[in-house]
Amino acid sequence: MSRVCIVCASTSSSRFKARGRFEVRRCDGCGLRFLSPQPTAAELDELYGESYFQRAEPGAPGYDEYLKEIGQLRAMFDHRVSLLESLVGGRRLLDVGAAAGLFVERARQRGWDASGVEPSQWASAQARERFGQPVATGILRDLQLPDGQLDVVTMWEVIEHLPEPLEELREIRRVLSAGGHLTLSTPDAGALVSRSLGSRWPGWGKVPEHLWFFDKKSLRALLSRAGFEVVTVKYVPLIVSVGYFLDRVSEVTKFPLGRFAPSALKSRSIRVNPLFDLFIVARAV
Repeated sequence: MSRVCIVCASTSSSRFKARGRFEVRRCDGCGLRFLSPQPTAAELDELYGESYFQRAEPGAPGYDEYLKEIGQLRAMFDHRVSLLESLVGGRRLLDVGAAAGLFVERARQRGWDASGVEPSQWASAQARERFGQPVATGILRDLQLPDGQLDVVTMWEVIEHLPEPLEELREIRRVLSAGGHLTLSTPDAGALVSRSLGSRWPGWGKVPEHLWFFDKKSLRALLSRAGFEVVTVKYVPLIVSVGYFLDRVSEVTKFPLGRFAPSALKSRSIRVNPLFDLFIVARAV
């Protein structure tokens, strides 16, 4: 393969896994795994339409009826706002890849000067029209923010979707104030649970939506290239419905656990930490 690695600039890679017309390849220089070929712009536009947030089939691209988990998402984002308040300074915040604006909503309720940007027309319209949140349609560069405008940028489960993550990180570095912070989450392809499950790890099924499969080492190196110093690395819990949790376990076990759970139980919330959802805070240097 001739693609230049975004982490180490190597042009050599080996096939790690194949799915349909796509391959997950492993950089021979640093081990970063990435999707090849990358989807076209037209394919990405089609992928991230309304159906991406409304799918009902576990294992397919997107979310299981995203807005049906509003209560769980709000609880999870409340936890993440609390984490931010203990780790970073400043109150001017932009959520990149804000979806329906629920994180922006929770941050604003805690007194943050928060807004968002989201490329999905459907999701960003939901943010504005249903939830009344200041979420623009587009990508970060569309906002044309001045240098040093922000104290904090958040990206929750976003960086693995970006066609050019290094360029996006450099743009984030530009719009952050001196000493400002980027906080992000992403699945850890090198986590113990990911390695233990092997090909059964659900992360490998996120094709073609996930373009990059980071681990701690590759993400640190990429952030360093973009002008950041990592200050916090941890795994964060997810708050989901019991039904959602059972569906995810069923993907791995191939046994339909949700079929035997009563509806009242499936609608309850559960807090789980699968120890593969990386939470990283990086300071602009």
